[in-house]
Amino acid sequence: MNVTDLSQTPTEPATIGIIGGMGPFAHIELERRLLGALGQCARDQDYPAWMVSSIPATPSLAGALFEGGASPVPAMVESAARLHPGADFAVIACNTAHAFWDAVAARAPLPLMHLIEEVVDAVADAVGEGATVGVMGVSAMLRAELYPRVAQVRAPSLRWLTLPGLEGGARLQEALTMRPIYGPLGPGGVRARGGLKDGGSVDPETGRPHREAFAEAVERLAAAGAACVVAGCTEISLALGPAAAVPVIDPLAVAATAALAIARGERPVRIVSR
Repeated sequence: MNVTDLSQTPTEPATIGIIGGMGPFAHIELERRLLGALGQCARDQDYPAWMVSSIPATPSLAGALFEGGASPVPAMVESAARLHPGADFAVIACNTAHAFWDAVAARAPLPLMHLIEEVVDAVADAVGEGATVGVMGVSAMLRAELYPRVAQVRAPSLRWLTLPGLEGGARLQEALTMRPIYGPLGPGGVRARGGLKDGGSVDPETGRPHREAFAEAVERLAAAGAACVVAGCTEISLALGPAAAVPVIDPLAVAATAALAIARGERPVRIVSR
C-alpha cells in the first residue's frame, strides 16, 4: 500500500458529502458530530455546507464479504454520483463499508476521505507506539481486520485486541456487541426487534440498556490490556456513553473533525493507492 497526498487543499470553503444508508441512523449521527465538533456559530450562515445521500437498499455488507451476496459497491458509487458536483469530497458513514473503499474510490467522481485511516492516526496520537488497542464492532468488520490492515502501514507497532479474541469471545461478542446492535438472536437465527438498528435503546428481553452492554465490552477489553478502545461501528457511537475504564475513540467524532478541517481548507483529502 502506498500512501500519498495527491489532492489539493481547498482554497475556499468546501462542501462535505456524506454517503449514508448503511445503518439507518449513522449519517444522522455523523451530522450531529459535525455540529458538535464545530461548536455554536453566531449565525446560521456560518455553519459549513454538507450534502447527504442515503440508499437504505444497499446490499448487506456482511453478506457481500462472507456469504457471496450482492456487492454494495454500485449503491455507494451511486451515492457518490448523487453528491457530485455539489460536494467537493465525501465521507462514508460506516466502518465496515471501508472493506469496499478501494472499489468505490476507483469509481467515485469525487475524493473520498478514508475513515479507518483517520481513526488509526488518532489512535496512534493518543496511545503512542507499541500500545494495545481494543476494537469493538460487528463481526463482519472484525473478520475483515480493517483496523489492523490499515495500521500495518500507518502505525505498525500497535497491537489489536477484540472481544472474539478473549476467553469466551464468541459469547461476549454476541452479548455485548451483536445483540445490542441487531437485537436478540431467536430460533432459526432470526433477530428480534429492539436493537439499535431498529431504534431501540434497551434489550427487549432483559431490559438492559444497550449502552451498559457496550460499557462492559470496553471494560473487558481494558482488563485484557487495551490502552484505548475504538468504537468501530456507527451504532456503537449512537449509544456508548462515558466509559471510565480507558479512553474510547469514536470514529464518527474523528471523521467529523477531519471533515471540518478539509472543508475549511486547513488540510487536503488524502488519496490512497493500495
